[in-house]
Amino acid sequence: MSDSATNAAPAPKRQQAKHLAVIIAAAVVVVIVIAGILGYRVYVNAEHGRAVSACAAASDKVREAANEYNAIVNGDAADASAITAKQVKDSKTVDALAKALKEKSPEYEGCVADDTKGLNDAAGKLSQQESWYKTHAKSLTKMVTAVTDSKTAKDLDTAKADLKGTLDSAGKTLADSDGKVADNATRDSLKKTIDAAQKAYDKKDVTDPKAYSDEKGKLEKAVKAMNDSIQATQAADRKAAQEAAT
Repeated sequence: MSDSATNAAPAPKRQQAKHLAVIIAAAVVVVIVIAGILGYRVYVNAEHGRAVSACAAASDKVREAANEYNAIVNGDAADASAITAKQVKDSKTVDALAKALKEKSPEYEGCVADDTKGLNDAAGKLSQQESWYKTHAKSLTKMVTAVTDSKTAKDLDTAKADLKGTLDSAGKTLADSDGKVADNATRDSLKKTIDAAQKAYDKKDVTDPKAYSDEKGKLEKAVKAMNDSIQATQAADRKAAQEAAT
């Protein structure tokens, strides 16, 4: 065998090695591509799963916030809305509450989207709705308090004015009864009741109208006892005069 033939023999082996390297490289590329595709799918599925969970959580929060808001609307706010402008000291509180109750609440849409973007958009919208309910529940509660406080203030003024009128009337009754009753115990009782009522009237920082109305009731009872005593004394005097005339 010649030297040239001997030197040419290794060429096919080198070609095979090159082909094998190309095949391996291609296989690696294929594996990498497949791995990339699978990894992307895993990522996409994970993102979708997170979007589903986030939207479901946002939906639950909206329902909870809506229930709390509606509880106020159908409860304390409904009671306060029955109070009229004439029953409060500041009619603006009634107007503000009425206006707030006319506001339309957000329309619940839920998580109806199928794709990740749609679910994320829905979750964002639901979060805004949750914020609306919480904000309006808070402001509505303040408005209800404003109306009820204004009514209490008006009731307080009315009760105090009524007590003042009864005090003046009781004082006149006491003065006019001098010498018209046989027993001064009723006059003494009325005087004590007047003093107690005047003390209640002069008291500062009264917050409950009942503090005035209770004293008014006691005064009216004492005045009635006085008037009954006067009438009884007058009847006895008339009877004595008739008997003396016969």
